[in-house]
Amino acid sequence: MTDFGILVVCTGNIARSAMGERLLSSALAAEPFISVTSAGTWGHEGSPMERHAAAARAEVGIDEGGFRARELTPVMIRDASLVLTATGEHRVAILGHEPAALQRTYTVREFARLAEIAQDGLSPDGSGLDRAQALVRAAASARGSVRVAPEDDDVRDPYGSPMPVYRRCRDEIAAAVTRIAAGLLPPPRVGEPDLKGTAT
Repeated sequence: MTDFGILVVCTGNIARSAMGERLLSSALAAEPFISVTSAGTWGHEGSPMERHAAAARAEVGIDEGGFRARELTPVMIRDASLVLTATGEHRVAILGHEPAALQRTYTVREFARLAEIAQDGLSPDGSGLDRAQALVRAAASARGSVRVAPEDDDVRDPYGSPMPVYRRCRDEIAAAVTRIAAGLLPPPRVGEPDLKGTAT
């Protein structure tokens, strides 16, 4: 069991959260203390990633890794150190299951924005786990510091849409993932290269 678990949530767990899980796992692959999983509030239990979502993911070189959808359970929420949802509606559903998860549950775009604000105040000392836990606490404190329309924090459901819509969805998630990974990954030590902006 890893020390810091991230749970990505959408409706069916075959498109948005599936892409989010794989994109975030790839971005954080160098940090063994972090695990990334996903689930759906109406999860298509055992289903593969939706074919357009899988194709959009493959276009950016992210491995599917035998993905299978899961139905969200309260235990998954309780076990997660950070819960990232596709929309505010999903966040409300999470809190309906587990009200105590408020301080660690965000839409993925909301947390990306807050992580960018909060990371500059984090100590460069301590372990990667310390930094990840501190970032979640700092994001909770920063909530409300920047006001945006609620729909601007949502990643809209591409299900049933043509491929360009899936690409746009993937790119929205990928942009958020880049900002989140920058906050979660510890800064390079003196003498080490900074790999955050390096393409893989």
